[in-house]
Amino acid sequence: VMLCQQITPEGEETSYSVLALDSVDAGVGDTVLIVQEGWSASTAATGEAGAAIDSAIVGVVDRVDLL
Repeated sequence: VMLCQQITPEGEETSYSVLALDSVDAGVGDTVLIVQEGWSASTAATGEAGAAIDSAIVGVVDRVDLL
């Protein structure tokens, strides 16, 4: 379980934070993609639907391109 701080597309921190189950072995300081929906979060984190999980880290972001 990781405490995640939401950022803007430009990388600036916001005041919103969330606890998320780490299903991709993210590290401290990584920018991650989080799913916040029960069915998707539980399936991504445990491989089974129906687990009591609301937020899961499903990807590590390599870079953000703003056009």
